[in-house]
Amino acid sequence: MKAPLNLYQQIAANKRKTVLIIAGFGIFAYLLAFALAAVFDLPPIGITLILVGIVILMLIQYSVASSLVLGISGAEPARREEYPFIYHTVEGLAIAAGIPAPRCYVIRSSAPNAFATGRNPREGVVAITTGLIEKLTNEEIEGVLAHEIAHIQNYDIRLATIAVAFVGIVAVISEFASRSLWFGGFRGRSRSNKEKRDGQGILVLLGLVFLILAPIFSRLLQLTLSRRREFAADTTAAWLTRNPLGLANALRKIALDPSPLHQATQSTAALYIVNPLSKAGRAVSSAFSTHPPLGERIKILEQLAYKN
Repeated sequence: MKAPLNLYQQIAANKRKTVLIIAGFGIFAYLLAFALAAVFDLPPIGITLILVGIVILMLIQYSVASSLVLGISGAEPARREEYPFIYHTVEGLAIAAGIPAPRCYVIRSSAPNAFATGRNPREGVVAITTGLIEKLTNEEIEGVLAHEIAHIQNYDIRLATIAVAFVGIVAVISEFASRSLWFGGFRGRSRSNKEKRDGQGILVLLGLVFLILAPIFSRLLQLTLSRRREFAADTTAAWLTRNPLGLANALRKIALDPSPLHQATQSTAALYIVNPLSKAGRAVSSAFSTHPPLGERIKILEQLAYKN
């Protein structure tokens, strides 16, 4: 089976997307700062101070995002003596992909699933649930691990880490704004500056609307990135294992398994190989789906198998 013709182009494209996302965050951060300044009637220097605070929070979020994801997921380092097959498979796939072997983590859950995280291949991490190890065959586990290795090879993990940090910082800002308004910050300013408020009513209204919609926009960005990267990871995994049906069967089993993955959250769901939160979301696609339609993913993998 030949490697996908656009494999290395995909890696380069993801690197370019990283730059675009950072630029997009810069624009989004300025709009957030402007909205906050308008709503709370801050002086011009307030926008600069807010931007500085946003940048600092963003850097902190990005630097610890992988650790946060592992912590939220309850993942713990997998011991080589306890999971020799996992280690051997990950190391073999990493050699085939031409990247350093990622660290292996396990999540104590009966729900079969897995994800990859990290900022680059040197810091790559693969986390799988104990349910996946217990319920899938070796070929199916290899397909899942290859999918996660593909995310690391294609630099999807960097995109995902930036997206997680982006969503986190927007959530912090939205929470700050809502709490401030709830405790009377906006009302007090409005009563004492009625004439000024009347002249800036439209601007303030736009600022409020933007603050309300900001978490939705950031969430949609994360979901769009997640859906786009899944198809490329599936194809690359099929090339790494030379066994597309292994991954196709794994996806089918994971989707049909009724066990809930309690460790998954809205912010981390997009990282998993199959949406761990919504059974319905696994079969259909919408603007708020974390993954493309599962049936379409399986169909493509089966077509790859029949061609070889």
